Amino acid sequence: MSGSPGEAAKPAGVSLSTRLGWVSFFNDASGEAISRLLPLYLSTIGGPGLVGVVEGLAEAVALGLKAFSGWISDHLESRKPLVSAGYGLSALAKVMMLLVGSPLLLGAARVLDRTGKGLRGAPRDAMVADAAQVGRMGRDFGMTRFLDTLGAVAGLLLALALGLGVVTVDAALFHRAVLWALPAAAVSLLLVLFWVPRIPRQGGRRRLDFGVPREIRAYLALVMLFTLAASSDAFLLLRGQELGFSLRELLLLLVPFNLLAALLALPAGHLSDRLGRLPFLLGGWTVYGLCYAAMGWAPGKAAFAAAFLLYGCFYGLTEGVEKALLGDLLRPEHRGTGFGAFQLAVGLGTLAASLLMGWMWTAWGSAAAFTVTAGIALLAALLLGAWARLRRPGPAPAPPPPRS
Repeated sequence: MSGSPGEAAKPAGVSLSTRLGWVSFFNDASGEAISRLLPLYLSTIGGPGLVGVVEGLAEAVALGLKAFSGWISDHLESRKPLVSAGYGLSALAKVMMLLVGSPLLLGAARVLDRTGKGLRGAPRDAMVADAAQVGRMGRDFGMTRFLDTLGAVAGLLLALALGLGVVTVDAALFHRAVLWALPAAAVSLLLVLFWVPRIPRQGGRRRLDFGVPREIRAYLALVMLFTLAASSDAFLLLRGQELGFSLRELLLLLVPFNLLAALLALPAGHLSDRLGRLPFLLGGWTVYGLCYAAMGWAPGKAAFAAAFLLYGCFYGLTEGVEKALLGDLLRPEHRGTGFGAFQLAVGLGTLAASLLMGWMWTAWGSAAAFTVTAGIALLAALLLGAWARLRRPGPAPAPPPPRS
């Protein structure tokens, strides 16, 4: 197999999920350090207001593109051009961050980076589903999540090594971080261009309609309900600081947290191919609710740290499995649209959850806010279990009696 970008062949040897996983590893290793440092740097040169505008605009653009890019990919011969363009825009954004100095242009670079993420997300997941062998959908999505999360750990370690949480993030520190991150971004782009094959999209051509595929509507409704409990992890950092953790300590706690999520992702995905997806989603959503309640009522730093680390199990048990279930439910010609709708639902739900969490925290305090959030997650888990029972096929009908 040649590695040219225009090749149209199934991947040989190394699976597509592993290839895309390594692309994500290097991209996340590059992006995690910058995403941790850029808001702090922008706040020193433009104030918190600029950070709010930049992050709000960046997330809005990414949300809008997630559904659209998935839908478009269902009408192309191959989804790879959109995936490649997405990683290319993110790499270009990092080059731009190195070359510009004005706050507005740095903000524009951040928006460009999130544009790339919105463009590639749904088509990439649909590519993994298209290439998955029968009975290996969970394993393949687990592999991409495993490598993706390890990349985030590498980027976080880089940010910590550069002094995040200890020293002031000034221009020299930020540019040093970008210089360290650029090689990984370049490797990510080269891998997607020359190592990821151009796999033909599965399924026939579709009419130019735009809507949530019928086969996933009930599942998306449950995901949307659960996501109302999935507020930004920034609230966990605030809760930790409330209990006396320094920012540096909390960031260090994120390292074993992400490692635990990564190490669970692959076996959870593999086992879900044999045992079914729903037990892992039910377990993960339940762990989420219990951990949120524990973190909200934690009496001290040790209890919070234990619940926070256990919370990493939620990501390991669910992130790959929920996408594998989506791949199971979707018809091949709907995969891009379906994954785009899923990512849009998660993004909108997270936005609403963060607004709700902030309001509850202000009105009732952190313990009550975490308790309500835990209740929403556990309610979603109960409804997911009910949906699973409704979907379970009943006993086969008895054969008709033989004719006499």
